[in-house]
Amino acid sequence: MVLKKLYLALFLISLAVLSSVIATDLHTIEGGLVANDILKDVSSLESNTKILINGGQYSALVRKDGKFTIQNVPPGSYLLEVSSRRYLYPRLRVNVDASGVEAFITILGADWPDTVNKNVQHSNVNAPKTANALPYPLELKARAMADYFVPRESFSIASVFANPLIIMMGVSVVLLLVMPKMMEGLDPEALKELQENQPQNSLEMPDISGALANFMTGKSDAKTKKN
Repeated sequence: MVLKKLYLALFLISLAVLSSVIATDLHTIEGGLVANDILKDVSSLESNTKILINGGQYSALVRKDGKFTIQNVPPGSYLLEVSSRRYLYPRLRVNVDASGVEAFITILGADWPDTVNKNVQHSNVNAPKTANALPYPLELKARAMADYFVPRESFSIASVFANPLIIMMGVSVVLLLVMPKMMEGLDPEALKELQENQPQNSLEMPDISGALANFMTGKSDAKTKKN
């Protein structure tokens, strides 16, 4: 009986030590949304504005004063986004480790190295540990108003001429104007042969392509010499 109590006490002590180690390894990401020329008043933010870590793995609502706090974040590298229907905010890469929290502005498709150079030393505890890191606690400013509507394209004369049907009609008109000039430049004997090869039935389309092919290959000259 005494041995069982001893094992139970050792188990509870181990569990407490493990819990304390895990708790000390968790961190808090904090900051706030601040006013600028785009967002004049932070209190005008919609009530469901959220801070999302890795698309919602960790999240927190933004308070009325614009502040936010995300607790119990383990060490790692995360993508921080602001979920707002009215304003667009930059995306941040947030590195969490034993030395604290660092954030960097990132874009889609940018490199995501596993480690960050931390050789720069600062006397101010709130100053970034690397040259391009953002000050901490984070201060996020709206980059633009969210625009969900595409303006209707206005009429343009250039779009009319870019239409394939209009281009085909233009080419046809040019051919109608140029073909008579080309026919006038043909040899009289070749022109006569071309007219003789035209079908007698007016409803049947003439084989102009075949006649031109014969003319270009010299078959008409061979027939003239035979005659």
